[in-house]
Amino acid sequence: MRISLIIKAAAAFVAGVFITFSQAHDANVAMLGLVIISAGWIAASLVDVLKNKNPYLSGLILLASGAMIYCAVSFEANNATTRAWILLMAWGLFGSIAELIFALRAAKKSSTRRDHLISAVLALGLFGAQASVTAASDSVSHVGFFGAYAILLAVHLGIAASSPKA
Repeated sequence: MRISLIIKAAAAFVAGVFITFSQAHDANVAMLGLVIISAGWIAASLVDVLKNKNPYLSGLILLASGAMIYCAVSFEANNATTRAWILLMAWGLFGSIAELIFALRAAKKSSTRRDHLISAVLALGLFGAQASVTAASDSVSHVGFFGAYAILLAVHLGIAASSPKA
């Protein structure tokens, strides 16, 4: 489980740093950040499938992350800005639901369950932040909220990966 957390934390960190230090805060930057995070989720899910930990749920995450990459690249190529913001909302909603499912499958009062619940809250926060931006043209807010989510997630997953096993 720890290697999966390290992979996810690294992907979220790279995406967050990329978004933070990019010159333009537009839909293309957000979609490239989403591609980076989705690629990390794919790699982590492959590790989980190979280690035979929740193979069905990890396979579902693998397929969904691949679909996110496909949509992000498509939207970036077609300059579909509004669809890009909807995709970020979908990532938040999908992430919170998936993390809640993993949390419910984990042992009660375990650190794994707590980590999944924290990730679910962060993803739900991303969904809420993206939904709260009313002007579709406010790309700085959309990208900024996504970058903040990526950095907070990277810090959380990094701490979870480096904390000792109970």
